[in-house]
Amino acid sequence: MADLPQVHGGQRITVARWLGIAATLVLGVAAIWLFARILGLRSPLFAFELHFVLMAVAASIDRLAAPELRSRWFDVGAGEVRIFERLGVHAFRRFLGAIGWNALIRDKRMFDGTRATLASYERATRHGENAHIWLFVVVLAPIAWALWKGWWDAAFWLGSMSVLFHVYPVMLQRTMRARLTALLRRVRGE
Repeated sequence: MADLPQVHGGQRITVARWLGIAATLVLGVAAIWLFARILGLRSPLFAFELHFVLMAVAASIDRLAAPELRSRWFDVGAGEVRIFERLGVHAFRRFLGAIGWNALIRDKRMFDGTRATLASYERATRHGENAHIWLFVVVLAPIAWALWKGWWDAAFWLGSMSVLFHVYPVMLQRTMRARLTALLRRVRGE
């Protein structure tokens, strides 16, 4: 397959990957349109489904594009974790465990509990954070539209679910990455 422009770190995205990304976007838009027609734009169920469709689309695009995500943005400051802890990130982590989310998304190839897979787990936190940040930004558009239309209920559902589904996961990814980075430094003897 022909190669197209480079992305992060000199990696190239093939035509097949671009077609996969386009197909994923089309399917995502179709699913959102269908849920909007069935559930109504102001429904809390629509807000819920919107976030899950967007998360599925983001996960697929991330696998296809495979960005390296080496920006300093992903470095976690020491004070950040303390702020996240005060905002309840550990309660959120326990909540995810209680509802079975962690078991559902656990990938033993990414992290099997050994030192050998610490680096892949750290990288996965970057991808998770990146996807959730982009999704938070994307959902700002329908929130703004709902506010413009005077649909306070829709704006509330979209906004509150955006915090739950994107802001807290970003805080959790950054908290986990701070711990992983410290472990990786110890393993490497730094």
